[in-house]
Amino acid sequence: MPNKSIDITPDKSLIKKLGLVGYRTEQAVAELVDNSIDARLDGTEHIDVLLDYKLGRITVSDDGSGMDLDGLRDALTIARETKERGKLGQFGLGMKSACSSLGKAFVLTTSTPGSRSAFTAKYDEDRWLQDGSQDWTNFEVEKTDKEGDWHGTRITISRVNVPLYPNQLLNFRRRFGIRYGPYITNGQVRIRINFRECPPHLPDMVKGSRRPVEVTVPGGHRLVGWVGLLARRSIKGDYGIHLYRNDRLVSAFDKFGMRHHPDAARVVGELSLDHVPVNFQKTGFLAESPEYLSASHHFMGHPAVKEILREASSSRRTAQDVWSVLSFDPDQDRPPLDARMSSANAARLLREANRFVQRKDGTLFSFEFDDSAACRMERAGAGLRIGIGRKSGAFRLFKNPMFLIALMRIEAELAAENEPYREFVERRNRMLDQFIADRLPKPQSSNKARREAIPLPGYTLQSELIELHDHLQENFEHGFQFTGLSTLAPFLQNAYGRMVYSIHTINGAGQSLLESIADHSEEFTVLLNPKRREFDTLLGAISSRRFIAVREYEERPTPAWAGPEKAWLDLYFEVTRDILPIYQDELIIILGELLDRGLVKPAKLRSLARRRRILDEINTYMPEG
Repeated sequence: MPNKSIDITPDKSLIKKLGLVGYRTEQAVAELVDNSIDARLDGTEHIDVLLDYKLGRITVSDDGSGMDLDGLRDALTIARETKERGKLGQFGLGMKSACSSLGKAFVLTTSTPGSRSAFTAKYDEDRWLQDGSQDWTNFEVEKTDKEGDWHGTRITISRVNVPLYPNQLLNFRRRFGIRYGPYITNGQVRIRINFRECPPHLPDMVKGSRRPVEVTVPGGHRLVGWVGLLARRSIKGDYGIHLYRNDRLVSAFDKFGMRHHPDAARVVGELSLDHVPVNFQKTGFLAESPEYLSASHHFMGHPAVKEILREASSSRRTAQDVWSVLSFDPDQDRPPLDARMSSANAARLLREANRFVQRKDGTLFSFEFDDSAACRMERAGAGLRIGIGRKSGAFRLFKNPMFLIALMRIEAELAAENEPYREFVERRNRMLDQFIADRLPKPQSSNKARREAIPLPGYTLQSELIELHDHLQENFEHGFQFTGLSTLAPFLQNAYGRMVYSIHTINGAGQSLLESIADHSEEFTVLLNPKRREFDTLLGAISSRRFIAVREYEERPTPAWAGPEKAWLDLYFEVTRDILPIYQDELIIILGELLDRGLVKPAKLRSLARRRRILDEINTYMPEG
């Protein structure tokens, strides 16, 4: 019997699905900027990004080489990759996935130098899909006579899928200053965001701490960069190594080869990994690849890196951190209190803080931390000693303890000028501590403690989600709950290589939660209410190993992560409703382990199942008796 051939033309909805990869708005726009940089000519290229908040449009334009008809066809063809060395584009997916992620329609106009013609391609998602055919040959391109002697490419995305708001301008300028810093510094490109110049990002470093790094790894590839010390330890995670590929930032503040430790929070640097493979979004290197592992090993073994880490660990850190948060210098161009620091980090600083001093108008103020029960002020020669009791109940009135320390600093200045005022402050502090002890609940019974802790031995939130959990606790205004494999992953047997975590929130808050997750970390591919077919497409198309499915429900989640009974029921629902790509047999294995370890109470599981009206289904999974 002769062999038969079949048509495997992809479904036309592939363009739409490419937009579901979980780009942040800034990442998707960066894909288009990458294409502009790849098209630069000799001299400085000008790239303009316009975020039109009123009309809901995003435009990226450049004065690069532009495209002729063949080049435009290649740009619009999915997976038509570039082979040119030094180009930022690689997989032939970036422009299509970025545009589809940003909006449902785009118009691309382009022309080459010296050409009398311009070409315009228009994509409208509804029109593209309305005929139901699989014809990929009907993408219309209009040829027109060019007015003027311009060249380059302009892409305008409309009917946007992403939020646009004025504060994005600051974030874009800072992120692009990091991402494209080498290009901007070398004069290869000038980037403007809403007509404002995007400057390269320059960290505040200890003078003379910068050390060059250059090492050749097996295969003859060279790692080139530098490391140095920040003037102040970053408590917001803005430390680590900027990792570049072909002069384009792939990962900012990457903890490349470093162990997560406070000693490393002053280490910064840059490193080019031109030979290390990246994912198709170009938002991360393939951390399990031999090239990445070899580069990390040789980087950490470099003498300059070892020396910088030794200097970071030997320096005084905590007092300087408090000083950096509470700026006492009125001449500094910054607020007197850095309120952007999370409350969790502020609480850690309070636990670790030691003595620091301030001199003002000839008076020395000495701030000293201990574990006594009250705040105290006393004369010390010509100065004033301020004792800050870390266990003082007054700190429980402030979500961010640095606010109270800032107020104490103000009162110390008043007390230094007026002795009766000092006595008043001390009496007020004692009475405040007593009031708190009598009226406020004990710390261990607070709602915050109940949200964060599910004290079951052998059952916990996955370690790689803990930082994200803390970030959401401090920054996400709605309720959320880690559930499903977010806690049950250790019980998964088949180890299928791609981990899909899930987070629930209330209806209408999903997009905001997705943005908050993506803004905190580029390590996860984030999807909103994904279906099984979307997972099947993405798992085969991208190299990401960690996904987060954001799901919206009517009920408001209470604990920040689900107990084992609810987590298993949530996982059951996703698997049996053909949402999550794992097998139903896994449900039985996971439930069996949870029961054997005593982590699931059968009565509680049945009660939750009854409430969801799936008790009969669940009983088939329960052991007899």
